[in-house]
Amino acid sequence: MDSEAGYGAILLGSDRPQNFEEDQKTMSKGRYIILAVLCGAVALGVGVIIGWFSKSGLTEEDRVALDKFRALVRGADGTVGNTIMDEIDPERIRENLRELTRRPHMAGTVPDLEMAELIKQTWVDNGLDDARLVPYDFLLSYPPMGEMSQNNTAVTVDEVGFVFEDTRTSHIEPELQGDPDAPQFFYAFSPPGNPEGELVFANYGRPQDFDYLEKNASINCTGKIALVKYGREGRGAKATNAAAVGAAGVIIYPDPADVNVAGGAVYPDGWFLPGTGVERGSALSDPGEPLTPGYPATDYAYRKPLSDVDVFPPIPILPISYNDAQEYLRRLTGGEVPPGWNGSLPVTYRLGPGFTDDWAARKVRINVYTNTTTQRVYNVIGVIKGRVEPDRYVMFGNHYDAWVQGAIDDTSSTAISLELTRVFGNLVKEEKWRPRRSVVFAAWGAEEFGLFGSMEYVEQYAKLLGERLVTYVNMDVGVAGNYSLAVGASPSLQNAIYEATKRIPSPHNTPDKTVYDDWAQGQETPYIGGITLSTDHSSFALRVGTPVMTMAYDYDKTGYPTGTSYPVYHTGYDNMDVMERFVDPDFSVHRALTRTAGELLRYLSDEVLLPLEWKQYVTVLTASLNATLTDYGTSLEEQGISLDGLTSAVQNFSDAAAEFQNKLDRVDKDNPIQARIVNDQLVALNRAFIDPNRQHVFFKHILFSPPYCTLGTSNSFPGIIDAMCGGPQGEGWEEVKKQVAAIAFTIQSAADVLNDVDSIAGPT
Repeated sequence: MDSEAGYGAILLGSDRPQNFEEDQKTMSKGRYIILAVLCGAVALGVGVIIGWFSKSGLTEEDRVALDKFRALVRGADGTVGNTIMDEIDPERIRENLRELTRRPHMAGTVPDLEMAELIKQTWVDNGLDDARLVPYDFLLSYPPMGEMSQNNTAVTVDEVGFVFEDTRTSHIEPELQGDPDAPQFFYAFSPPGNPEGELVFANYGRPQDFDYLEKNASINCTGKIALVKYGREGRGAKATNAAAVGAAGVIIYPDPADVNVAGGAVYPDGWFLPGTGVERGSALSDPGEPLTPGYPATDYAYRKPLSDVDVFPPIPILPISYNDAQEYLRRLTGGEVPPGWNGSLPVTYRLGPGFTDDWAARKVRINVYTNTTTQRVYNVIGVIKGRVEPDRYVMFGNHYDAWVQGAIDDTSSTAISLELTRVFGNLVKEEKWRPRRSVVFAAWGAEEFGLFGSMEYVEQYAKLLGERLVTYVNMDVGVAGNYSLAVGASPSLQNAIYEATKRIPSPHNTPDKTVYDDWAQGQETPYIGGITLSTDHSSFALRVGTPVMTMAYDYDKTGYPTGTSYPVYHTGYDNMDVMERFVDPDFSVHRALTRTAGELLRYLSDEVLLPLEWKQYVTVLTASLNATLTDYGTSLEEQGISLDGLTSAVQNFSDAAAEFQNKLDRVDKDNPIQARIVNDQLVALNRAFIDPNRQHVFFKHILFSPPYCTLGTSNSFPGIIDAMCGGPQGEGWEEVKKQVAAIAFTIQSAADVLNDVDSIAGPT
């Protein structure tokens, strides 16, 4: 099949959904008796039909019709879950990962394309009903590749421009020197340039750090090169903060205190970051393809002029190793740093600016040679069509690109995806099982650059996904450790993940223990995080309102630095050797995570009633309302802004939810129409918290969209947090009023979704 032909077609199932909701909405309150009679008639009809077809003399046509009807009401086969668990083979996952990590595969490169084609062909061979490459044209950013004369480095120079080559920083890990597919140290979308200036140490490059330099140390950062530690603030944000005080460029290094544990063995003797490793990453201030905000980056899309893009860093930024940073730090002049600014390198940390002794006349020049270019990148989409509801999708996805080999991030998840499709595909090929709903597998391209693949896919298919996607299950940094499961999820999916993990044996050879037990760590229930911007599930949750979750196996973080990822994150040392020797030697954790994902997909795709819940939303709404009253109530009251409408909406939602539970308790699972109505309500509930009029082009969820205000730590609604940021003045209070009203309306709309069929007529 031509990989591009017809890519815009609806590839996740072509049957049109029966519009039960329209039928539902036309009913009035006075027709409950008629509805009850009809339901009774349906039940009676079922009995008559089955009784009739049970008589001898059935024609083949009669038997086919009876089988089709039985399929509509047949519940999930619980034994399939055991089969899936038994069939998952850790050695196959190991070999998948070994093959996938043979070469670096940064998005938009030749190895990246070969990876996409391999995934697609493997899915077809494994027995999926369909698998396709879905192309996009992304603006990407690259360093010089291969053996080129220009390298991204820092170096010291004197007043006449003489370059001291012995001070030039490394541009790549020594083990990757000469590999044509391995990228240099760089931050994607940094502007190119060769700024030079005196070096000043600015801690983590946060606003408060630069504020200290100016107000407490009397250091003017204008024209300086800021040396900052990795972490605590985004890469691009560090550059923005530095530019705000006049700095000409930024150097970022990973201090051992922020990435390693004291005394821990560094690679190759352990998994901690050696002094030659550097974290690569994207420096965009907002995720998503930057030239086509709000629309998919297809070949026919309108693209903004590059000069109009406002999500790039304003000044050049360069990552270097801590070995190289140590040489600069130990020669800095100036006062010693304040408490909390020290790292763990064997130097006296000083502020600068400039150097001491024989380096006194030197400045630092950073050489950044990044370039932006439009590249074709593919998402890979595969499907197993559902036997009863092919127009309802349960999706599993992960990204397949990596900065280098990415054995942990995220090639471990790709290896798991290949094994999942093998097991699911075999069941379908052998006609042992086919899910009730369609199961869709996705491999996202260019995630590392800013969630490009998933966000552009959601932008392209937003209406389709909003109508048909039941849940999205994500995996990222799949196996970063062997300690415990880590999960972030929508409120409605929390119980489903609890139930699934209770069925999966622990990978730790502990009899009668499950993944749930390891995860709970003795607590009554395991911790589930919220929805963040760090991975691909956010695209579905914040734009479409799909119930989502993301999961991975993590390491025991006791004694580890806070706020950063695993030690070799985004470096050339995130490789197969680290995985096999230090993370998951026998691949038992990979097997446990694959089993968990497989059970979740089976559970969500095969139950007659979707295992989605509404109760947690009451908790979230109540907590957000209470935070609003506590944090802002007095200020709002002084401005005459009432929260009565918001309070009423939350109460109405709670009341509607209680009534909906009564309905759930009475649902006849043998009535396919009743089941479909309830399922559609459960999915629509999650979508109801989407406000299409929210100002951000992508983040439309009133509960989980990230607030942009960094002042304070309120747990109020994001829209109110942003409107109240810094204390509104004048017309700013009008925006507060607007947000309060919009949030109250949206919550009331969610309550209406849970109300019974007559809610279309409005409140009585």
